[in-house]
Amino acid sequence: MKKIMIALVAMFVMTMSANAQSVNNESKLSFDRLSSYLELRIDQVEPVKTAMAQFTASMEACFQLKDGTKAGEAWEKVQNQHKKTMKKLLSEKQYEKYVQTLELTAKNTAERLMDEATAAQ
Repeated sequence: MKKIMIALVAMFVMTMSANAQSVNNESKLSFDRLSSYLELRIDQVEPVKTAMAQFTASMEACFQLKDGTKAGEAWEKVQNQHKKTMKKLLSEKQYEKYVQTLELTAKNTAERLMDEATAAQ
């Protein structure tokens, strides 16, 4: 089961990295939506934007790892560190909403990747 999760995480990281180039134009819109959803205060916007940029860069670094197990382990470490950073920047209510969004995004991406892998067979 752990190997399946690591493989899914590795596929998620690869997909996120591949989509990162085309998402640059959409990233501002996505951040604006996230900012609105979390109801960020003015003083939170720049620190959260910086944390998100660092998170994206760290995900891309995970993608560079060719070993799926190492990529999965690196992803877990990056995600845990990102959550700690976001917990410092957000209120408790905002953080709970953010974690739910992050986990839902990961789940939906994993399901989509599994569907694509099944359809390709």
